[in-house]
Amino acid sequence: MTGPARPDAAAVAAVFGLPGEVVSYAEVAGGWSNQVLRLGTTAGEWAVKVVRNPWGEPRWLEWLAEGWRLEQAALAAGVPAPEPVPVEGWPVAPVPVAGEDPLPVRVHRWVEGERVPREPVGADVARWVGQMVARVHGQALRPERPDLHVGRPGLTTADVWPSLVERSASAGAVWTAALAAAEPWAWRATALLDPWADADAVLCHGDLDQKNLLLAPAGPLLLDWDVVVPLPPAHDLAHAAVTMAAWREPAVARAVVEGYARWSGAIPSLTPADLGPALASGLGWIRFTVDRALAGDRTAPATLAPALDELPRRVELAERLPDWLAGRL
Repeated sequence: MTGPARPDAAAVAAVFGLPGEVVSYAEVAGGWSNQVLRLGTTAGEWAVKVVRNPWGEPRWLEWLAEGWRLEQAALAAGVPAPEPVPVEGWPVAPVPVAGEDPLPVRVHRWVEGERVPREPVGADVARWVGQMVARVHGQALRPERPDLHVGRPGLTTADVWPSLVERSASAGAVWTAALAAAEPWAWRATALLDPWADADAVLCHGDLDQKNLLLAPAGPLLLDWDVVVPLPPAHDLAHAAVTMAAWREPAVARAVVEGYARWSGAIPSLTPADLGPALASGLGWIRFTVDRALAGDRTAPATLAPALDELPRRVELAERLPDWLAGRL
């Protein structure tokens, strides 16, 4: 069995104008949806990412364009992130692959650092995250394509649950009972998803969690700006706070909010509804994972059980968010 196609190192160097001669090229651990490689030349090292569209989103390139706008604004505002290498002002370029269609590729200058485990982060990192979220919100960027985000992949309600359960049962899937048992929790999560006015939303990173942080010698970096979403700032802050706390440590979440307040000068008051989009994204991940599993992806079921197990605790936390943040639970 062969692995996924990867772009030729010399072709990457040529398309992105990288200096020097290629001396090394190897795949490294990346996200579940993208392939990441480390390319070394006699002049330096670069991170090469094959950017994929696992959602099958037809307007995916427009989504990337929104992300590129926010990434550039964040870099200009002092948010530390790896240095991108654009081609004619655009971050993604097609790179030839022998015998196959060209692959969409992004390149950044390589940064040595440690990845952050999906556990509660330290207080210093939590405050740093809060400050970076505040800087991004401070750009107050609005979507250039508001209709692009209507019904965007990931934002899911409990309305899909009966169909998910029915299709799983028809396939004789081992997760059917657990999925059916999760339906009341899906409805409770959906009850927290209040609509918001477009005017109240700004472009946010959209995937701010531990996997997209890098602890470099000079300090933390925020990675992966390919997918952004418009959200009210309080929604994005609440998600960042509970994520950095791994939905377990309120002191860590409070440190994120503290960092945000120090930078923005405002003390945010978070409510259960501020976690509505985060819970809806969690439901979207469950839906997407069920779809993948039913389509024959053998890796999907292993990630489905933990998500279903975690859902009740997250819903209960969200419903009592102010008390949880204050350490009263």
